Amino acid sequence: MKVPSSRNLKILCFLLVLYSACNTTMNITTLPYNNDLKKVQLDAISFQTVSLKSIPAPYYKDYSGHTEPAYKNYKNYDRFGFRDVFLEVVSKALKDTVLKIMVLTPKHFDSPYDAFAFLSNKQIAALHFNKDENFRKWMDIIFEKNYERLKKDKEEGLFQRQPELNPNPQFMLVLGQGEFSQKWVNSGMMVDERPYENTGAYLYKNAPQQYNKAKITREKQRYLKKYIDTSGAYQDPVVVTGHFNDFIKARKLVPNTPTNNKTTYKKFEQDTGFQFPKELKILLSGHNGVPTTGFLTADEILTEWQNWKTIYDDWMLADLKGNNLPDGQKTLGMYTNPYWIPFFSTSGGNFIALDYAPGSQGTSGQIIAFGADEQKIRFIAKDLSDFLAQLSKGDAILDTGF
Repeated sequence: MKVPSSRNLKILCFLLVLYSACNTTMNITTLPYNNDLKKVQLDAISFQTVSLKSIPAPYYKDYSGHTEPAYKNYKNYDRFGFRDVFLEVVSKALKDTVLKIMVLTPKHFDSPYDAFAFLSNKQIAALHFNKDENFRKWMDIIFEKNYERLKKDKEEGLFQRQPELNPNPQFMLVLGQGEFSQKWVNSGMMVDERPYENTGAYLYKNAPQQYNKAKITREKQRYLKKYIDTSGAYQDPVVVTGHFNDFIKARKLVPNTPTNNKTTYKKFEQDTGFQFPKELKILLSGHNGVPTTGFLTADEILTEWQNWKTIYDDWMLADLKGNNLPDGQKTLGMYTNPYWIPFFSTSGGNFIALDYAPGSQGTSGQIIAFGADEQKIRFIAKDLSDFLAQLSKGDAILDTGF
């Protein structure tokens, strides 16, 4: 008999999980997300039990396709795979998408896991999860380091020296799209979570960003408003075309034949609210992609803009500004914004882009580098023709800032 591969077994397991979840739906009493929620105390909340028997047993992440031989047999539990399956199972049980869920370890040995699930309809469900074997194993794996640290603190006498600390705290796992974090609960430490005190107010404060999407959108737009300038830089078509041809000749490349991009330009303008950059139209009159280079087609430019716009919409302003630096005052220190138009890929999720939201000392239509590895939003060139002129002389301009 042929034994299924580990990959096929995993897929089969996921399908069984989803099938089981679809057949265990139930009616759940929920709390509406509004100002009255702030007044709700723990004893007024009704917890209801959801079965997690369909959660798969712990499994390792599949590195068999990794390009580095050293990684092919690497053993590491697939925590993010668990997160996605777990959210799907609970979403099916609650008949709504779970945007975020907080799972707390049991208060006592014979207690269930408490959880608070934030649903897409702005309702919050208070849940109990029993210690179903596979789910418990995942929790033990995820909180292993927390338990080890707690054990070490006890052995070193921390709680005798600081009696204000709780020697038996709980731990919290917070899961959501793009989120996987662990926190200490009722530990007595300065950095501490207390979901059982003023529970409604705690839930209100820790609701997912999607609950306040309109407010978050206004905040980001207010910040960007003074920088937005979609006029672009004047570009002489003859100069732009000349520099592009110099690049093609220097590299002995053959661009794909230009195509009619009117439909894509119209779609871009509908999605962005401003016209497709005229300087990029000049560039695209000379190619529809250039094999072995990072030049994007019109369709790819639109797709990448849409991908980065999704990130911009999902993140709060503080997150967008949290880890990226400006290049002097020429650029904005943001991870992304809708007024950067990527037209050249430097690989690995990094791009060269036209900047329609320059810093106070920058100009509309300047060329910048941004992306997954660009910790500084680098100023590259004053305009497209300047960028092409530099590119025709070598690739140094494309180096990422990582």
